[in-house]
Amino acid sequence: MSDYESKAHNVYITASYVPAADLRLSATVAYNKAEASLQEVAMPGVEDRLEGELEDQDFTFEQMPLYSDLDFELINFTLGFEYVLSPQVTWTADGTFGTLWDYAPYVYDDETGAVFVVRSGLRIQL
Repeated sequence: MSDYESKAHNVYITASYVPAADLRLSATVAYNKAEASLQEVAMPGVEDRLEGELEDQDFTFEQMPLYSDLDFELINFTLGFEYVLSPQVTWTADGTFGTLWDYAPYVYDDETGAVFVVRSGLRIQL
């Protein structure tokens, strides 16, 4: 059979600052490092239980461990604010820049890249 081993490490650092009663600023740095792998698959032999030849069949699992390899790093930087417009309505906005390094591309090809996301909205308390 086979063993699957995974390791994940996460670090988050968050800070917030309230310069005025109606304004809150925030910043976050998030780091994730993950590795996982499947050990070589050892399937029991079936030759002694077969009647006939299986010449056209390939029952090897040589590539299977590569399919599950995982090795990446992800870092996100986020800046945001909350501004109280009224006791029931708060305007929120933040921007996140993230970078991913894919060291073991396989299933979905190389996912290495960066993204920038901006979100904004109103929080209404009824």
